[in-house]
Amino acid sequence: MRISSENRESLELVQIYQPDEVETVTVLPQTKEDKMKEYQMAAKRLDNARLSLRRLIKVDNDLRSPVTKDELVSEVVRQLCVDVQPENLHLPSPLTTMGEYEVPLRLPRAIPLPVGKLNWTLKVKIRRK
Repeated sequence: MRISSENRESLELVQIYQPDEVETVTVLPQTKEDKMKEYQMAAKRLDNARLSLRRLIKVDNDLRSPVTKDELVSEVVRQLCVDVQPENLHLPSPLTTMGEYEVPLRLPRAIPLPVGKLNWTLKVKIRRK
């Protein structure tokens, strides 16, 4: 590629900005108390929320494509902004019909259950698209 005299002059005028000092950020490790507070806030959000999914329906309220555990995990992250792992949800088989479900959650035992609850559950509602 040839550089003309006009381009050469404009190239000489361009200055590249480089900061004199590089700012470093130190991330402190979380304490157990901080992690427990995070878990409790996430658990409370999961307990009070209802996950809503829309699906195409075949005959008799059957879903064209079942709702899998992986899809539920991604929807929890997307809709509720809570990062859960697939092993936190107990869903032995995919959800295949429209309706409301309570999917059991496996959370650390150290997180206290809400008053009147025996287990953690995620409320899921599957509606027609």
